Amino acid sequence: MSSFSSNSTQLSTALNHLSEGKVEPIYFLMGDDQYLQQFFIKKFQESIDRGNKIDKMLLSVDEIGSKEVINKLNESDIFSSKQLFVLRNPNSLRGKMRDELVEYCANPNSNNYLVLIQDEYGIKNKFIKSLVSFFKPISVSTPFDSELKKWAKLFFKDNGIKKIPNETIEKIIDIFGESVYGLKNEIDKLCLSIDNKENLENVNYLESTYLIRSYKKFEFFNYLGKKNTRLSVKLGRSLVSKDSSMLDLLRPLNEFFQELLFIKIFSGTNRNSNSYTLLSPSVNRQLPSYANNFTSKEIVTAIKRLAKIDKQIKSSNIDDESAITEFVYATTRHG
Repeated sequence: MSSFSSNSTQLSTALNHLSEGKVEPIYFLMGDDQYLQQFFIKKFQESIDRGNKIDKMLLSVDEIGSKEVINKLNESDIFSSKQLFVLRNPNSLRGKMRDELVEYCANPNSNNYLVLIQDEYGIKNKFIKSLVSFFKPISVSTPFDSELKKWAKLFFKDNGIKKIPNETIEKIIDIFGESVYGLKNEIDKLCLSIDNKENLENVNYLESTYLIRSYKKFEFFNYLGKKNTRLSVKLGRSLVSKDSSMLDLLRPLNEFFQELLFIKIFSGTNRNSNSYTLLSPSVNRQLPSYANNFTSKEIVTAIKRLAKIDKQIKSSNIDDESAITEFVYATTRHG
């Protein structure tokens, strides 16, 4: 777990406090699971919206600049209603605007509420440490399997399905457990695609009619880790042509090879569990086995290829199917 784990607040604890009416003027969310971010903001808004509607405003440094973000926070109009500001990635603030946000957190505007969201869980610098000194960050990183099971059961319940075998839950998390957001989407689609709800309790039926068709991303990394060129190319091309894009795959691919490199360099060293990951639990469990199939030089070369592809895609010099084909072939056949 990251270095902030011992100083963070569990999401469930923060939600319980909100339900009890214990509301703070500022909250700091850390982690990149979009569903958990949105879920907390929704519950927070409901808890402060009682009787008087609270307007919500999203603040983005990229869109309006650092200075305007701080100006918005400090605006005060006695005739206007209270506002809920959501500032994503405060670490993108620059210069003295960082100091001004710290000052605001020390003495927040009593007319407004603020939620800070930093996608990178456990990021460490002087600015973030200053923010953390005022309040414990709330973890909104994708949780581990035991917690994901609770979310999965909740999503099935929301779809009117109260009884699901544990084997089915575990299978779905194994494939789609990269994020709570993705897990919810897949469960919602599954519930819509199955006519007879009794079939949701039949694991064999689900594997033959639905789950097997959704293995692609999981299987792609599995075959890539095994250096199976033919199937890696086949599934990779299918992914970027239907369900994803090469740009979407770049980050998990980079993480995949970075993890393999760590294993190669620090062989025998236990790495802290990482709740901030773009890889499915099943892929993460197989990383030591995959690392045995690559040399350190091959892994470093693969990471360099990904950086080159990133530039090519952004400059429109290569299409997605060509990019994934060339990458997989070069990485699994030539190293």
